[in-house]
Amino acid sequence: MTRMRFIEKIFLKYLGLRRIEGTLCFDREVFDLFLSAPYDIAPNFQGSPPSTAKDVRCRDHPRFGRFVYAFAKYYKPHCIVEVGTHLGGTAVGWAKAIVENGRGKLICIDNDSYSEGTYPAIARRNLIETGIADEHLELHNGDSKAIVPHIAEVFRGKVETYLVDGDHTYEGALTDIEKGLPMMRPGGFILVHDVDKNRKMDETSQDHPHPVSEAFFRVIDGSKYEWCILKFIRKHLGVMRVT
Repeated sequence: MTRMRFIEKIFLKYLGLRRIEGTLCFDREVFDLFLSAPYDIAPNFQGSPPSTAKDVRCRDHPRFGRFVYAFAKYYKPHCIVEVGTHLGGTAVGWAKAIVENGRGKLICIDNDSYSEGTYPAIARRNLIETGIADEHLELHNGDSKAIVPHIAEVFRGKVETYLVDGDHTYEGALTDIEKGLPMMRPGGFILVHDVDKNRKMDETSQDHPHPVSEAFFRVIDGSKYEWCILKFIRKHLGVMRVT
């Protein structure tokens, strides 16, 4: 274990659980799996040219990917949907858990607008490095506003885990969450990244100074789902449990 990983592990062990806000308490074993996971679950991760893997992992800290790996490793979902895959920084966590669990399907949705030539080509390479088989993987390239409703109809009531990390405008984030609700199995989890109110976002507007956080709580307030915010994940990860 590197010195950096040792320091981080001590920090998370003693402060991590204190940095969880909200009413939702998922099983402690998830946190224990997170702490015991390798520092970087995708050491051969490839970035967008001309970036190197090292450059990418410095910008996109592997802690988030490590957490979703632990989450899926523990709950063993049959179906995971992710909006906003880009290079696959979190998708590799889902994929690694699916491989080790021996079951599950990962459905990724994104387009190539963020960095041309990245999705789905480089994301697929990073995912294949985890050992996930093609039959356990779907990569959809296009607008989530059109794709999510289609996926929600095909997998109605069958998805246990849904990660929203795509359009960070208020309207975009709210649409991705709400359009995905029909596919959720009761008791399933919706994870929403970038709910950090202390982080200035490019998508901030006068009407919505905290766009993703506001979309997250709009859904919760209308449904009374249990929720929590994991502040030990960079840019904060909101989690709600669908009833």
